[in-house]
Amino acid sequence: MQIWNAEILYKTDLILGEGAYWHVGWKKFLYVDIEGQKVGCINPITKEIEEKNVGKRVGTVIPATNGKLIVALQGSIEELDFETGELTNLVSIEADKPDNRSNDGKCDAAGRLWIGTMHVDAKLHEGALYLFDGEVRKMLSSTSVSNGICWSADNRVMYYIDSFDYNVKAYDFDLESGNISNERIIVKIEEPGYTPDGMCIDGQGMLWVAIWGGYCVNRYDPATGNLIGKVTVDAPNVTNCAFGGDDMSQLFITTAKSGLSDEQLQQYPLSGALFCVNTGIPGSTLTPFTVNR
Repeated sequence: MQIWNAEILYKTDLILGEGAYWHVGWKKFLYVDIEGQKVGCINPITKEIEEKNVGKRVGTVIPATNGKLIVALQGSIEELDFETGELTNLVSIEADKPDNRSNDGKCDAAGRLWIGTMHVDAKLHEGALYLFDGEVRKMLSSTSVSNGICWSADNRVMYYIDSFDYNVKAYDFDLESGNISNERIIVKIEEPGYTPDGMCIDGQGMLWVAIWGGYCVNRYDPATGNLIGKVTVDAPNVTNCAFGGDDMSQLFITTAKSGLSDEQLQQYPLSGALFCVNTGIPGSTLTPFTVNR
């Protein structure tokens, strides 16, 4: 099994870092602080960092084809002008569930946003997974902590994590319609205290899963379910990861202070920081949200 050690990128103080995304056009790493209600970006070379407060819990940030950012907030999906901080509401989501918030999300190869929701206290089966392409369509019901989502290079398989199921699922995926079918479990997370969180895929088709409570990002082979690599991180609660950099082989990682005792925070002072590691394995370029589909 291959082992990498992540290095500190920037000692941010994120309560619940998430939303890892490499912005190809800006050559910057995007992230969010869900509980801090912030969207941020960092230039990994200069370490220049900029953050905007969006006034609500924010689970996801995705570049859009019009130069803006799409953010999934508590109760809505909105467009963010990062330069001015101006928000434009695109659609309300789960208006009948005010205690739910958006969590992790990504765009498929057609530029449609897939976004999960969850209860703010992570109550079981209160969330769902939605597809947004100008209209909102519910794709999965009764999820608990909707998390990592990515697709195979041929766009025939979608991978998805509901954290409290402690596994990674695969679905047959139809790119034209966006429909998913044939749910099956391909990876089981059986280590005590390990909870799967955000996820991305590399150019070899292997899955990289951030492990909450595991001090790591694990690399799995979706064909066998085997653990084939591990990135160690000097923080217990690792939340998300995304490939980026000039050659797309740097793995950028978010972490959280949330869920840790004062003693743990003293022991792991880099909790809530951003990390990175050069894996030597190129990742897949992500698709931006397609405006006015």
